[in-house]
Parts: sequence; C-alpha cells; structure tokens
Amino acid sequence: GFVSDWLVGRGVSVSEICPAGRPSLLCRGAGAGRGRSLMLYAHTDTVGVAGMAAPFFPALRGSALHGRGAYDMKASLAVLMRIAAAIAARPGAGDLYLLVAADEESGSLGTEAALGEIARRGLRIDACVVTEPSDLRLMLGHRGFATGVLTTRGRAAHTARRDEGVDAIAMMARVIVGLEDLDARLNAGPGHPLLGHSAVVASLVRGGSELFTYPAECRAEFVWRMLPGETRAGLGAEIEAIFAALRARDPRFDASFEWRLWREPMLAGGDAPIVAALREAAGHPVECAAPWWTDAALIQAAGIPTAIFGPAGGGIHSTDEWVDMDGLARFETILLNVTRSFCG
Repeated sequence: GFVSDWLVGRGVSVSEICPAGRPSLLCRGAGAGRGRSLMLYAHTDTVGVAGMAAPFFPALRGSALHGRGAYDMKASLAVLMRIAAAIAARPGAGDLYLLVAADEESGSLGTEAALGEIARRGLRIDACVVTEPSDLRLMLGHRGFATGVLTTRGRAAHTARRDEGVDAIAMMARVIVGLEDLDARLNAGPGHPLLGHSAVVASLVRGGSELFTYPAECRAEFVWRMLPGETRAGLGAEIEAIFAALRARDPRFDASFEWRLWREPMLAGGDAPIVAALREAAGHPVECAAPWWTDAALIQAAGIPTAIFGPAGGGIHSTDEWVDMDGLARFETILLNVTRSFCG
C-alpha cells in the first residue's frame, strides 16, 4: 500500500496483482512510444527475524544501514521507486516498468503472476534488471535448484529384537553417504565457466517414532543446485543409481524419492543490449554469477533478456543485515543512467 500510494502520487500508474493474498505491483511510467521498454525488479518480502532484537527499526552506523531487508532488498526497492518518480517527471522515449514482487523468498508466486499478466496484456518489455544484491557486480546468471524428498522404509520392532527390526534411519544414512559421494564427483571435474559446479545436499532429516522402537520410516529433504542442460530424468537417474547399489548390498533396502520444486538455471546473453548498457554505465564492473537462485530465471524464461545488478552490503539472511549507503547512491546513479540510455 505504501509503495503504491507513493508511486501514484508521483505520476506512475500501478496495477495490483494478488495471487493467494500476496499482493505484488506492476507499475508503468509511460514513455513517448519511440524507444525500448525496460523493467526493473525488486521484491518486498524478507526472510524471518529470529534472533533480531529490533529487525524493523533501521539503524545507521557509519555508512551502513542495518535492519531486516536493508540489503535483501528494500534498498533496491527504494532506489527503483525514486527512479520511477524521476522518469515520470521527465519521461523518455520508451516505457519504464517496475515489478514489485511478493513471495520471492518462498514460491515466487508474485513474479509468476506478474509474468502471466504481462503476457495476458501483450506488453512488450525489451529487457529487465533484477536488482538483487550483487555488490555492484554484474551478475550474468546463476544455477537452478530442485528440492525433493527421499524416503527409506524399515520395519518397526522392539530394539531388543534385532532379528525382527529394520532401521530406516540407518538406511537413510547410507543414502546420505551416497549423496555426499555424488556431490564430490560432481565437483571433481571442470565446471561451467561462469556457474561452476552442480551440488547436492540432504539438509533436513526426520525419522523414528520412539526411543525403544526400530524406526519404520525416515524422510530426508534435499536440495540440488543444477547447471543448464541438467534434467529431472538425468538427476533422478543419479539417485536411482544410489538406490540400486544399496539394494544390491542389502536386499532389505527399500527407498523412493519425489521432486517437490524445480527452478531452472539462468544465463544471460553476454551480447544482450541490457548487458552492454550496464557495462557502460557501471564502468565495466566485475562480471560473475549469483551464488543463489533469483526470480531472474523466471523473467528470462518468459523471453525478457535479464541481468542482475544491485547494491553492496552484507549479512544477507543473517541477524545483522546491512546495506552500504554510499554504494547505494552510486547504484542509483548507475541504474538511472542505464534506464535513460536504454529507453532513450
């Protein structure tokens, strides 16, 4: 509501998109109709605040502004709002869009809904800058990720009856060792020149029902960071190979898995006009990949050439999150210059 009212008051048109009660905004500063259109992206949600004494009371210490969301990514959102107001006051040739998205830290419902609305309206958007934290580096892509659940099944029995019980937790331990060996193999050879290597880790394990009973079931949730070209079938075959080897060693072994969430990798075109505009405006910054997944992958997959460029700071997802205010001012200047040069 605050973002919408602030932008409308400065001549920016705002549409609310509200999937599952999580409002996002698609905003437009109209140009004269002769230039390219650019979309700037920021998300409004943050991670949790456990362990923070005053997460939503910003504290300025030196040039660092501390508080939950300062770096990821309310500072970027504030810059985008100021740029939209500047463009509305002095329009260029092309349109400027803002995507202010909810739910990025969870299921990306806001971005998916906004992209659906863009397609429904037939809007032409020639490029996007996702302003996730990048420390003023130009990020040209990132790995994708998949999440899934592994399940091992044993047989419940009293722990005094070793001849009757089958330990599902022990079976899962063997699977996790297999995943660790697989991760080592994935990282042994040469990686992607920009994105590096795939990686897989079982990060959450639950099993057992009570102390004196052999556990009948164990479940482990895993995350697989993947490269372009890796598929569900290929990754699933790697897991099934682990199961087959364990079954060959112990006929009692019983396991299965299912995918939960699948997010594709993102790789920008190095010769894309928006990449050239960012290089020029930022003085040819360091080029790299983002270490985490972003909504840039969804936007790029929708046919909008996308790059990632954001402010400097630290403590992302930690109890002491901060953004550098001097760097934020430079970020705003760069992004305003990019907007004016790209849109004309």
